[in-house]
Amino acid sequence: MKKVLLSSMIISVFAFANTKVDDLKWTGDYETLVNLNSNAKNTIEGIDTNKNGIRDDIEYFVVNKYKDKPFQKELFLEAAKKLQTILTLPKNAPVKLRAKLDHELINIYTCRDYMLYKLEAKNIDEELKNKLIFKSKVLNTKDRLKRYLTHKQLVPINEDDMEYNTINNERKNCELKYQKFINKDMITSN
Repeated sequence: MKKVLLSSMIISVFAFANTKVDDLKWTGDYETLVNLNSNAKNTIEGIDTNKNGIRDDIEYFVVNKYKDKPFQKELFLEAAKKLQTILTLPKNAPVKLRAKLDHELINIYTCRDYMLYKLEAKNIDEELKNKLIFKSKVLNTKDRLKRYLTHKQLVPINEDDMEYNTINNERKNCELKYQKFINKDMITSN
């Protein structure tokens, strides 16, 4: 697996090395919607042209990766938005706010994981890989990773988040959310 990934990275480097940067408009799948000339893509905020709170490169990745799985797409986009909010918090943001956002992110992850395992059990290895790719794309610069780690250090451990009853309640909430999503989808398609 590592050899395959390394080989594809090397091939990509050689392919891009022979192309002028001006000729590169947009790139696909593992690549991003961000123009390669842009310096803003590496800032904490990144580029968010539609101002929806999700970096364009992350939104592009999620929308394309989960185009045939709308509920998973919605959950990954929610997680991306929550992570972007966390990453762009001021350094002096109150711990209470950080803890609230972290708890909300954990709830999104709980629902996402529950639904992935429930709906995608036969492709679980692929889904685990996609989760890792998602997180690595969100935290793809040294500054973003540092901000995230700093945030996690500032948030007190909430043991309630790990208790069975809490997780079970979040699963029930997730099922309700999924049913609302399905019902909404059925109404809009009629």
